[in-house]
Amino acid sequence: MRGISNNHKKTKISMTKTLGWLFVIGVILLIIILFIPYRVGPVEKPLGRVILEYTGIFKDKRSNVELIKSLNSSDEAEQLNAITAMAYRSSSSDNVEALMSYLKSDKATKRMKDIAVWALGELHAQEAKEFLYSLKNDESFDQYEVNKAIKKIEGKIPKPFWRKEKKGEFYVE
Repeated sequence: MRGISNNHKKTKISMTKTLGWLFVIGVILLIIILFIPYRVGPVEKPLGRVILEYTGIFKDKRSNVELIKSLNSSDEAEQLNAITAMAYRSSSSDNVEALMSYLKSDKATKRMKDIAVWALGELHAQEAKEFLYSLKNDESFDQYEVNKAIKKIEGKIPKPFWRKEKKGEFYVE
């Protein structure tokens, strides 16, 4: 009888140690994943920062006017940062117009144009729907991104739950 109770105590201790080690390993893996470099266009950022920017926890402090000026920059990384910052904000007619004029200009590379089309879809910008329809069958744009942006604007692809927030922060339903 005593042999059984001693064995039971050893099992409890080993289970506690196992769970503790699993927790420690999980925390270490989480830290590693959050700091892995992740390529967003021409810019490499830590994966954790990309996730926090997408969910709206990290926000770009620049005003819309400053972001629009950044679209005219010759630095592709600066353009990318401006486009993604616009995409993560609430839809404003100034940002939508700036993105559409950016797409019409010759400043943008094909990759940056595709990212700007994605941004219009993220903004769910109704005023950009006709413009995006005009980009269909235009070979200088990735048709997958154009079609996906149109579907987002038409509501066929729902907004993520964390983007449906209070007025003035992100999207208003």
